Amino acid sequence: METVATGCATNVCSEAAKGIFQEAKRHIRYVIIYKKNVEKFEEKRKTLIAKRTSVEQVVDVAKRNGEKIKDDVLDWHNRVDKVIIEAEKEVNALEVKAMSKCFSGLCPNLKSRYRLSRKAEEAVTTFDALINECRFQQVGYRDVPKPMVHTDFETFKSREKLFNDIMESLKVSAVSMIGVYGMPGVGKSSLVGEVQRQAQETKSFNSVVLVTVSESPEVFKIQAQIADQLCLNLEEKSTVGRAGRLWERLIQEKNVLIILDDLWKKLDLKEVGIPFGSQHKGCKILLTSRDKNVLSNGMGATNTSELGVLDDKEAWVFFKKMAGDCVERGDLRLTAIEVAKRCAGLPLAISTVARALQNKELFVWKDALRQLQRPYSEHPSGISAEVYKAIELSFNQLPNDPLKQIFLICSILRRDSVFKYLLRYVIGLGLIKGVHTLEEAQNSLLTMMNALKEACLLIHKDTNEKNWDVHDLTYIVAKSVASKDYQMFSLGMPDDQTEWLDGKSTKKCNQFWLLYPTINKLPEQLNCPQLTHFLLYSKDHSLTLPADFFKEATNLKVLDLSCMQFSSLPSSICLLTSLSTLCLDQGRLGDNITIIGGLKSLEILSLFRSDIKILPKEIGQLVKLKLLDVSWCGYLKTISAGVLSSLTRLEELYMGGTSIQWGQSSTASLIELNKLSRLSTLEVQIPDAKAAPHDFFEGLQKLGCYKIFIGEEWEWEWECFCNCQYSRTINLRLSTSISDLDRGIKKLLKKTEDLHLDELKGEKIALQELADEESLSSLKNLHIQNGLDIEYIINGENEFPQLQSLTLQSLPQLISFCPQHETGATSSLLLHELPLFSEKISFPRLKELWLKSINVTRVWHNQLSTTSFRTYDKLTTLKIEGCGSLKHVFSSSMAKCLVHLTDFEIIGCNCLKEIIFMEKIEENTEATMTLSLFPRLKSLELKDLQHLIGFCSDSQTQVIEFPAMNSLKIHNCSELEGFICRSSVEDISHISSQALFHNKVAFPSLEEISISYLRKLKMIWENPLPPNSFPKLREIYIEGLPNLNYIWKNDPKGNFSFKNLRHLFVGICWSLKNVFPVSVAKDLSQLSDLRIIWCGVEEIVSKVGEGSDSETTVTFNFDQLSSLVLWGLPNCKCFYPVRHITKWPMLEELEAFKCGKMKIFGTQLDSPPPLFLVEKVIPKLQRLALGDDYIAMINGGRFSSSLFQEIKAFRVQGDRGKSAYDFQISFLERFNNLELLCISNCEIKELLYTEGDTCSNGKNVRTLSTIRKIELSGLHNLKDCLWKQDVQVDHILPNLETLEIHNCENLVSLGSSSASFQNLTTLKVWNCSGMKYLDTCVAVQGLSQLKKLIIGECISVKEIVASEKNKAMCHIIFSRLESLELVNLPRLKSFCSGNHTFGFPCLQEVIVSGCPELGIFCKGVINAPLLQSVEYGRDKGLWDGDVNSTVQHLHSEKVGYQDTWYFVLSEFSKSIEIWKEKSLDFNNIKVLEVEECNSLEFIFSVSMALELVQLTDLKVKKCPMMKYIIKRGAEETTMDTVWLPKLGTIILESCSELTIFCMGNITLQCPFLKSIEVEDCPKMNAMASPREVGGGENTLFFNDKVQFPRLDCLIIVDIGNCRKIWHDNVTMGSFYELTFLRVRNCESLSNILPFGMVERLQKLETLQICECESVEQIIGPEDDHRLNSNELHEATSTVLIEFKSTNIKFVFPKIRKLKFRTLPKLKGFYSKLHTTEWPSLKQLKVRNCSMVETFAREYINFRETQGERQPLISVQQPLFWVTEREESFAEVLYNLEILQVMECSRLMDLVPTSVSFKHLTTLKVSKCHGFRNLVTFTTAKSMVQLKTMSVKDCQMIEEIIASTTDEVTDVIVFNQLESLELDSLPCLSRFCSGNYALVFPMLEEVIIGQCPKMEFFTMGELTTPMLHGLQSTKGKYAGRWEGDLNATIQNLLPKRSKAHIVFQYIANTVIVVVKVAILVYVYYKRQWKEQ
Repeated sequence: METVATGCATNVCSEAAKGIFQEAKRHIRYVIIYKKNVEKFEEKRKTLIAKRTSVEQVVDVAKRNGEKIKDDVLDWHNRVDKVIIEAEKEVNALEVKAMSKCFSGLCPNLKSRYRLSRKAEEAVTTFDALINECRFQQVGYRDVPKPMVHTDFETFKSREKLFNDIMESLKVSAVSMIGVYGMPGVGKSSLVGEVQRQAQETKSFNSVVLVTVSESPEVFKIQAQIADQLCLNLEEKSTVGRAGRLWERLIQEKNVLIILDDLWKKLDLKEVGIPFGSQHKGCKILLTSRDKNVLSNGMGATNTSELGVLDDKEAWVFFKKMAGDCVERGDLRLTAIEVAKRCAGLPLAISTVARALQNKELFVWKDALRQLQRPYSEHPSGISAEVYKAIELSFNQLPNDPLKQIFLICSILRRDSVFKYLLRYVIGLGLIKGVHTLEEAQNSLLTMMNALKEACLLIHKDTNEKNWDVHDLTYIVAKSVASKDYQMFSLGMPDDQTEWLDGKSTKKCNQFWLLYPTINKLPEQLNCPQLTHFLLYSKDHSLTLPADFFKEATNLKVLDLSCMQFSSLPSSICLLTSLSTLCLDQGRLGDNITIIGGLKSLEILSLFRSDIKILPKEIGQLVKLKLLDVSWCGYLKTISAGVLSSLTRLEELYMGGTSIQWGQSSTASLIELNKLSRLSTLEVQIPDAKAAPHDFFEGLQKLGCYKIFIGEEWEWEWECFCNCQYSRTINLRLSTSISDLDRGIKKLLKKTEDLHLDELKGEKIALQELADEESLSSLKNLHIQNGLDIEYIINGENEFPQLQSLTLQSLPQLISFCPQHETGATSSLLLHELPLFSEKISFPRLKELWLKSINVTRVWHNQLSTTSFRTYDKLTTLKIEGCGSLKHVFSSSMAKCLVHLTDFEIIGCNCLKEIIFMEKIEENTEATMTLSLFPRLKSLELKDLQHLIGFCSDSQTQVIEFPAMNSLKIHNCSELEGFICRSSVEDISHISSQALFHNKVAFPSLEEISISYLRKLKMIWENPLPPNSFPKLREIYIEGLPNLNYIWKNDPKGNFSFKNLRHLFVGICWSLKNVFPVSVAKDLSQLSDLRIIWCGVEEIVSKVGEGSDSETTVTFNFDQLSSLVLWGLPNCKCFYPVRHITKWPMLEELEAFKCGKMKIFGTQLDSPPPLFLVEKVIPKLQRLALGDDYIAMINGGRFSSSLFQEIKAFRVQGDRGKSAYDFQISFLERFNNLELLCISNCEIKELLYTEGDTCSNGKNVRTLSTIRKIELSGLHNLKDCLWKQDVQVDHILPNLETLEIHNCENLVSLGSSSASFQNLTTLKVWNCSGMKYLDTCVAVQGLSQLKKLIIGECISVKEIVASEKNKAMCHIIFSRLESLELVNLPRLKSFCSGNHTFGFPCLQEVIVSGCPELGIFCKGVINAPLLQSVEYGRDKGLWDGDVNSTVQHLHSEKVGYQDTWYFVLSEFSKSIEIWKEKSLDFNNIKVLEVEECNSLEFIFSVSMALELVQLTDLKVKKCPMMKYIIKRGAEETTMDTVWLPKLGTIILESCSELTIFCMGNITLQCPFLKSIEVEDCPKMNAMASPREVGGGENTLFFNDKVQFPRLDCLIIVDIGNCRKIWHDNVTMGSFYELTFLRVRNCESLSNILPFGMVERLQKLETLQICECESVEQIIGPEDDHRLNSNELHEATSTVLIEFKSTNIKFVFPKIRKLKFRTLPKLKGFYSKLHTTEWPSLKQLKVRNCSMVETFAREYINFRETQGERQPLISVQQPLFWVTEREESFAEVLYNLEILQVMECSRLMDLVPTSVSFKHLTTLKVSKCHGFRNLVTFTTAKSMVQLKTMSVKDCQMIEEIIASTTDEVTDVIVFNQLESLELDSLPCLSRFCSGNYALVFPMLEEVIIGQCPKMEFFTMGELTTPMLHGLQSTKGKYAGRWEGDLNATIQNLLPKRSKAHIVFQYIANTVIVVVKVAILVYVYYKRQWKEQ
């Protein structure tokens, strides 16, 4: 065992030693052969590098071939790079170390050699492995190519929805094919390209392929494009084989998107090899085309969408991006905008044009604009070649030539044409084949138009399939193609071609389309043998057609000469034997149209709105005629007998709007219509249904379309006539019920779609005859109005299955739509409480509902089930107007059902408190949710709702949202305080903040808001608001909010934004202090129009809130603001009170007037800085309007005249008599480009000066050659005429074309005979009440170029051309006058009263309206050859052969006054006849003047008064027999209220018998009455009374029968019978708005104001009481048990007056002017002890109040007495009791500026010592003989503002300023006193006897007269530096000025002896002692009495 073990051990040791040796040997070898290993390393490295280079070369080749490199190749290459770099680095480092030696160089470095050798060997092994791997067959492969993605895709907001819809549809498995269509260049390819990009980025599809198909698709190429993008190699040569391979490849894709762009026709997907639908549900196909039919019909796409053009905003933004920043250049921007508009929203055109014009000069832009505006050449240069070619290709793809021609005609006619004309042209040209009737032709044309719309060559204009539009660029191409390829010559409004084409050009023409061209002359003949169509519309009435014009155009098929003026038709028309369509619409055709009868081929004849009077028998020869249109021929009375019955082929007959006399001798009868077997369409008006022949209506049953109006004087509204929505219309105006109608009419009614019923009489159930289901099944529109007896519409339960529109109007007795069951609702509800609609009535398709002037309290029942109410869920429009009993409209649950409502209006419903009633059941539901109301409501209008407090209440916690509303208008809702009113469970309480919008309402889509006349509203927006509130708001209109304090109360600071705001108007908001918070103002980059007018704002932008840095400069960038108006802001101090900068780069229009202290203009040197730096703003302005104060500043020479060069329109505004600056027209010389001048309310006395005159600035007026138009308004100082006699107007204004004069009340005529306007074309004079005539017969001859003359509302004009006395007969020619309008001239008697001859060679239009006294045009000869009618109303005219005969006819027939709104009644005038015959439309009267009517006892009955809905002004003067204004007749027993809704002014003057304004037991309501003036009506005693009242009765002028809630001004003069104005206890809700009260010469009044009336007078500003002999106090006693003023006066010394512990105080917070004159019995303001406060009083005048002994007295305090009763005293009553505190008493008259006291002989004292007069400017005292002095020292010292002092005729006054007993020297300074007058003061000894120093720094005038005792002015020191003379009377100086006032006065005294002087002194001393003794006696006597 040991041997074995030893052997084993030996073997093991031997093997171990052997291994150790081998290992050692290997390591030693590394050291020995290290050089060899290094060399081998280098060899292998080079080999590997060579391999790498070889691979790289192959890779480069592959890349150049578009191959993608394989991953293993890339990996090998990367590893090679890494290995080589790392190995080289390590080997090189070790090699350096191996070269070094150890032990001082004696021994090599073995260790380093070892490591080097080993590392080199390892590297070689790695290199070998990499070399062996480099055996690649291919380094690359062909991958699926990526699409060419354009990253410059433009995103437009208008296209976001379409794009998102496409992306979402691609995700829907059920949708396999999607189509997008649109016109060329609209951006379809860009859109689908972006779809491709996003689809690939999101990897929503495995593969995305986009192929452009184009107009000529080749399947082979399409397959190749798809294969390339799928990396599929199609080696097959046949199309079928390639399709199969492609099919197989696409099937392999899980999901793939294939986009086929630009399809022109159907593409067979199977032929291409594209699987779709069920074949491969993962394959989505997206198509684009210009033609919708290609997508839907050809390709079968069920999901198609149209891509439209860009809106204006997007187009401009895109245009700016393409063109660059150059478009923002000031001189270029306007032109660039116009160029952009001409691109018409087409992206391709925009990008092409913008890039072409980028960085070009202005002239290049203007030339491009010209080309775009007039692109009518064969090759339009204004459109890019790409766009032109694209549209032309679309046109060429149309399948046939007729369709192409129809497209060209549609393009030429464009959007403004009517389908019926298109149809008539197309039929005439024979473009519709294979039709036999007009109806078939119409259907065929509509089909063809639909094809053009689907091809995107025509545009859908609206939902009406008969309307169309053409894109601007399509129009350009169509015009070019029509001219080039179809010889269609066309001219339109923009063209300025004035000459006719040359002969060669016209000879080739096939069609002429001349739409209002500027051609001034036509050739004698049309040399156009191939001409088939000729259309000429002309506004030039001088353009005539020669007689032989059509001689060479005998092939003409269509002729349209609309709007032409013919004396007779051209004779060559008879040669047009091929003519098929003839239109002579809206023209003057002369008296004879028989020539038309010879046109035997005529199929269509239209004489619409022509002036024909008779349809002659020759028309009956047109046996081929299919259509005859004589509608709206207002003069057509006669159709010759047999004409209609001869037209046997007639299919359509239009006679609407005519007054044809049927069935008279030799005239047509209605029965002729029954003989027209082919008649399918009829429009006719029949005056009386009963007069129609028997069975006439039976013969009309075959009609497919009809409009039949039955009834006298039915007004055919133009809108109704043009409404083609309904094919069968009947309008009935009957004096009976429907049951009396002919059976034939009833049968027609059952088929009618559109039914109007007017004035049904004796009918309680309107549709009782039409109650069956058959009758109602066709009805689509039902309109019932003016049914005084109608209680129900239908009898019983029923459904209106087709009804879309329902109107119920003026049905005062209407109870409900249908009767309720007796045991049902009626049992629990009174009849007047029944809802209009119940569950019995169903309207499943109702879209429009209009309720007007009906008395229902509810529209729907509150508990109407949701299921029942859903019958109204289609409702889109709801209008409710004048329903005075309505309390609310519907509940919130009903509101939720109206999901389609888009328009909602409620007007004039006075009882309505809220629109939506929020049910209590909803309070706990959805507490935290948003309640969305009316999800599609776009427009809401709330108007004239006097009791509305809110749209609805927020009894829940939800935010109420109106998601789609874009327009909100709220007007005249006086109680409204918030849109959503907050309510409690018990009752509705108003919003505490009184904000219109708060955190409970949201309008995410609102764009326009208008808020006006909400008197309680204090705030618009209250922060915070709900999220997403008002983000789209663009327009804000705020007007007439008297209590509005804030628009935005708190600075939102980003919580909500108004970034999109474009327009802001704020007007008549006097409580408003600022407009914007600073954060809102800083974020108005889009604001373009800002108008702030007549407001109390102190700053435009409010200052920064607390804690902000006021030192930081704020910048306001108004980058888009082009118009700024700051008008009437008297309190404005600044734009922004903190340091700021404003920028206005785009400002073009500026209006500034009366802007307080805010500095508008200035320079950089001004402090404080102005709003505008003139050098930066004014040079850019185009329009400027300024107040005359700013003009005075500019005229001062501070600013250079060159700044105003660019202004084209300038307006100067005065301040209605307050202006100090007299504007001179020479100021305009600095405006070198001025075209329009407006001057308003200035103090101009002469408009122009003669050549020798100079203006106030010393300059002569030079020529103002650029001015084209002048408007003058409110120049009341222009008297008699505009200028002096010798003014050369033609020299100063040589190019004036238009002159308008308005409201110049003192202007009598224009000027004198020398005035000449050589270029004046338009003259308008309006509302010049003082004008008597326009000018003289000589002067008007200078108006040689006048084309239009308008004179209106000049109430004093009696003739237009004045005939001068002793003037010879003139021949006056208005050579160019075309239009003459005489409107509302109530006193006009003739155009000229002289016997002159007038020539009007061009006159074509004369309008005479509202001229009741015009009996003759003129006495002389009149020549007006072109005039064929005198118009006297809308579409109403008359012609009797000449002007005079026609005017006389109008006068005798009393017509032409129905539309009169200004009417004057006078005795022996035509107007009185018109009035008595009631031939006037009272609904139109706005102003009524009644003067000198001796025969009228009253003016209106109650029924007449109820028609005066427009009356604003009533003036009655000098009518001695007038007893009443309104009198209730015996038959008017049911009328208990007279409602005059717009009456604003009542003036009653000099009517000696007038007793009562409104007589009868009726209430007079005038909600807007502002002013009442009654003067010299001695017997008048009441405004309203049920009976006559005797003169001795105690009557009330105003009782509870009158309601004047807005009365502002009341003037009562010379009413002797009136004993009381108001009742002692006023209960009516009126007079709260009173600001002016004047009572004069009312001898029976004992007081003016009842005690209870005072609290209503919080707004009273002026109180004047004069010449009232019986007035003892101003305020009457509180009740009848207290002592009146007479009893108090009698008991003054013996009777004691008892006072309660409570005090009476009268406060008049707004009174500014107070005047008492000639009140001989007046003792005081109020007979009992009281106090008064007058915080605003500025002017006080007291005259001839002889009983007043004390002017004012401090209040006596009795509060410290014991017990319930106070002691009794005797009190001398003052005029004013004022408060007991002395300091407060001083403030009573603190604001007084003017004080006048005259003829108060008992007055002892002016004011107590404590009164301060710090603001007094004028003090006048006269004939007050009780005064000893005027004011005390203390009062005098306070008079620092006094400018004028006058003391006259005061017999006892001894000194002006009373001296005190203390001899203290003090100074009194009268800082502002300029004039002092002391006259007729016999006792005056001196101005002041005290030892005071008097200083008068401004005194310039002293008048002292008849003051014999005055020895010197003052005892103290006197300073008068500005005084240089003493006057005895005004302007007369006395004596020599001695340099001192005292010395001058003493020098003027007569010399007296020393004894005389001593005697005088003693006498004066005695008098003083006696006076003192008397005063002491009186004082102690009073003290004794008081004790």
